[in-house]
Amino acid sequence: MADEYSKARRAGEKAFKSALNEGRYPYLPALDDFLDAGRCSAVRAGIMEIPVTQITGTKTPGRMHAFACNFMPLLEKDSEFEIKWSRLYESQIEEGFRDPVLVYEYLHNFYVQEGNKRVSVARFLEMPTISADVIRLIPTDRDSENPDIYDEFLRFFAVCPLYELNFSRYGSYRRFASLLGLNLKDKWDTVQVSRIRAAYYNFAKAYAQTVQEEAGNISDALLIYLTVYGFDQLRAQSVSTIRKNLTQIRKELVTQASDENITVKEKPEEKNKTLLDTLKIIPTFNELRPLKIAFIYDRNPQNSAWVSDHEIGRTYLNKKYPKTVRTITFENCGTDEEVRNALNQAAEQDCDLVFTASPAMMQETVKAAIKHPKIHYLNCSINLNSKAVRTYYARTYEVKFLLGALAAMNAKNHKTAYIADYPIYGTIASINAFAIGASLIDPECRVYLAWSGVHDEDWFKELEYLDIDVFCGPSLVLTDDDRTLHGLCRREADGKVSNLAMPVINWAVYYEQLVKLMLEDKWDQDSQHNRAINYWWGMDAGIEDLNVSSKIAYSSAKMIRLMKDGLSSGTINPFSGELRSMEKVIRTSADGRLSNEEIIRMDWLNDNVIGVIPEYSRMSEGGKKLVEAAGITKAKEKL
Repeated sequence: MADEYSKARRAGEKAFKSALNEGRYPYLPALDDFLDAGRCSAVRAGIMEIPVTQITGTKTPGRMHAFACNFMPLLEKDSEFEIKWSRLYESQIEEGFRDPVLVYEYLHNFYVQEGNKRVSVARFLEMPTISADVIRLIPTDRDSENPDIYDEFLRFFAVCPLYELNFSRYGSYRRFASLLGLNLKDKWDTVQVSRIRAAYYNFAKAYAQTVQEEAGNISDALLIYLTVYGFDQLRAQSVSTIRKNLTQIRKELVTQASDENITVKEKPEEKNKTLLDTLKIIPTFNELRPLKIAFIYDRNPQNSAWVSDHEIGRTYLNKKYPKTVRTITFENCGTDEEVRNALNQAAEQDCDLVFTASPAMMQETVKAAIKHPKIHYLNCSINLNSKAVRTYYARTYEVKFLLGALAAMNAKNHKTAYIADYPIYGTIASINAFAIGASLIDPECRVYLAWSGVHDEDWFKELEYLDIDVFCGPSLVLTDDDRTLHGLCRREADGKVSNLAMPVINWAVYYEQLVKLMLEDKWDQDSQHNRAINYWWGMDAGIEDLNVSSKIAYSSAKMIRLMKDGLSSGTINPFSGELRSMEKVIRTSADGRLSNEEIIRMDWLNDNVIGVIPEYSRMSEGGKKLVEAAGITKAKEKL
């Protein structure tokens, strides 16, 4: 056993020296050194198997210098410490440890009170788990209004007592449960819990043999893997099969390892062609070999203005490129199965390019993109980080800024309203831009916020109650709904509603520019190493515009034209200068404009907005699906 102790001690000395060279603390951290126990509540979680790799330190400083930072021993040979360590090693080899170690768990990491040498032996033997009596320390000063990833873990642990799953992003535990057809409310079957643990360690073994650290932690990678292959497939797969699949989706793992791996392109790139560039171009697509494009919609042009607008873009492509482009459509794909079938049919029909027109389709689109790497896929959304699927969306906050200014020019009683659809990426920016536009014209103007995608909310009746006549209608409207009008509207004295201004997204221009990437062999020019590509084009690219009604006074229309020119040229931006939410100052006048990422992920409401971001439980089924795919964090907090 002395030889084994020597090996363990050498491993400890190596880790100790490496830590010193890298400027890291070379010993085990002691929980009592950095945690005030008075700021935590202690809860006995019970005796259970815990992952050895998540035991990161000791509870008290007493034994910390006996071990290197990797829990390997540092004390000399022939010491009492070596004798005890070796006996424990022999005991584990022959019959296993008899008693559980005593550990304190703090924010998903364990600190040993009793049993440091047993943990050291377990680490040396590369044991996946060890029996432990766990006391959980929960910080008492957490912000209960803004739950974080640990709060979600506690909810997960209550239904599935596994410490192995240690996700890095809020919403991941809920998503993991959803992928297994479960939730975070009802207790999971013990057999299912055992299956999850076994599948996790099988996956972890393959992951350690295949993927480098840049691909993120094991739990995050597992979630991406399950999104593509599913839990039942994972359970049935051997380690070698998992390794093969991990190699296939490695780029996706690396890209999704961080929310920062997103490149937002604000407008089409214009590169001057030289004569040599022109001569080198050999068109890939022509009359004999046209570019085949599939459009997949969740509804159809007859019952959805959103789909109808995209159809205008599709038919424009047919007219613009009658010989080199062929398009097909798949309508009414409202379920994952219907989307999956449409994607499979597009592949079977040898499509080169596929557009899926809803954020809710992103998950199935990623699966298809990995399955068919030669096909190019785009999803109509923003801020979804996939290497295999690019996203495209309009910078709608710009035109909503203009609508807010126009609303304040025409509203009475310093009141107007904004009817939002669902709290997905970009929606809050549009609300706030509208509110900021209104406040620039009328500092006393208040914007009353309502949600069309929420159950039991009659927003039109609420307008009557609040005596609001000018309002901005929801964006995703049904074409056969007489009362839900798009754009800026006014309730007239006779009760009818008239339109004052209509925002326009020119999908024809958008699709033309995106298709040019294929026709002119520029698709790869936009590619960036391990980064997702998000197209987010606006007025300066000719994607957005605002049609103003003749009912608007000429002076107001003139002001809107001036503001539109400022937005297009970049001299005006609603999110530059001082910004204030209902609770605090977001930006001072000296801080400059918010970044694209801050605008897209915005989860606060401007200080002149009266309303709240709705809870997930109050949303319609369609809204829940969209929020699952692309919802802002606050919309998922109470899932």
